[in-house]
Amino acid sequence: MASPRVVLVADDSAFTHSVQAHLREHAGHAALALSYAGIAEQLTCDSDGLLLLGVSNLTEYAQARQLVQQLVLQKWPSLVVLLDALGPTSRLANLDRHVSRWLRWTEDAHRLAILVKELDRDRSFRFAADENLEDTLSRRLLALTPSLLPLVDRIALGASHDVTVLINGETGTGKTYLARLMHDYSPRRQHRFMAIPCGAIAANLIESEFFGHSRGSFTGADRNKIGKFAAVGEGTLLLDEIDTLGLEQQATLLRVIETGEFEPVGSTETQTCQARLIVASNIDLEKAVALGKFRADLYFRLNVMSFHLPPLRDRVSDIEPLSRGMAVRFARKFNKELYDIQPDAMAALEAFTWPGNLRQLENVVQHAVLMSHGTELTLANLPTAVQEAALPAVFDDEPILGDSLHEQRDSAERGVIQRALVSSGFNRTRAADALGISRVTLYKKMRKYGLLKESAKT
Repeated sequence: MASPRVVLVADDSAFTHSVQAHLREHAGHAALALSYAGIAEQLTCDSDGLLLLGVSNLTEYAQARQLVQQLVLQKWPSLVVLLDALGPTSRLANLDRHVSRWLRWTEDAHRLAILVKELDRDRSFRFAADENLEDTLSRRLLALTPSLLPLVDRIALGASHDVTVLINGETGTGKTYLARLMHDYSPRRQHRFMAIPCGAIAANLIESEFFGHSRGSFTGADRNKIGKFAAVGEGTLLLDEIDTLGLEQQATLLRVIETGEFEPVGSTETQTCQARLIVASNIDLEKAVALGKFRADLYFRLNVMSFHLPPLRDRVSDIEPLSRGMAVRFARKFNKELYDIQPDAMAALEAFTWPGNLRQLENVVQHAVLMSHGTELTLANLPTAVQEAALPAVFDDEPILGDSLHEQRDSAERGVIQRALVSSGFNRTRAADALGISRVTLYKKMRKYGLLKESAKT
């Protein structure tokens, strides 16, 4: 598919043909027509063409509202224009401040033609269907976790080949997300993806969960059970919290990895594992091996390709795109008219240290969206603990003293940042703008110079 500059989204065929014919005749441009079904998944976060949303009935109104909400909340660069064909009692007036233009069809047909003719020729759409694997993975990571972009080549390599992958990181850092991403873009994507939370299963039931069991093989086994290794078929099986397995269970798993064979508990029938394995650990398995808590031979079998996911506190640049993506999801869930997150609320989210990582962030955003009443998520909507991260630092009046050029420069920079924060009423977004730096850079410098509240670090 070529990269069009104008895309018309509508489900009414008569309306679509009318708009296309008008643009061909009066703007010399044939807009690409798409339906609302799946349009959000087809667009990419770097598409910046002209998106015409046709609304000729109430169903299209609901679809257009959801799409506008997603594009605006996530700050995607598309130029969005509403083509209102609902009539004089249109409901679209409440969306007009969230889009680039609100035009009535057919009264404003001439204005639409002028807009299309004057559209910057560098604007264009990119569609997911036209991307290669690396482009698709880059887009998905850019939209949610840009800090992982340097890993895109290795993620694509892991997705394309049937090798065992080890993912390490604290609880809630996105290990399951990464495993699912690799499955979704692997040759096995048409098959199932299943995860086993090893740490949540009693030790005496692990083998049954893995390999199944025969009726009567132990107390409570009143019928045959198929284990996850068989149920997943030719799909991908994620063994999460693999560090919680005992040494005996590790030995059983090693046999499956080496030979591909296993037997259900209480059965002598040997079965063959067809699945691709991805394993995840909350701790450093190499250290566990050194402590004798994890088998070295199993570790080396698992560690064909490995990824480490840093905690969210070390990925401040990910917080805004993650928060905005979550806000879109929860705004739909709770039917909220939410279109933005206020700067001070975002500053608080970025300043908080997130001991629970992504899971905690998701819960906080869900809470905030549920508590919101207007079109913007505010600082007051956030839980108290997160709000406190945005409170002004208790500044120490004593400057950083020293004779070296480095120490004198740090002292001067600390003073400049402190004055900018005071002048902005401790609004980090305005302070960062005044200083000509990003919020992330400001946050890092505040942390460096001790200008964050101690409670924000705990």
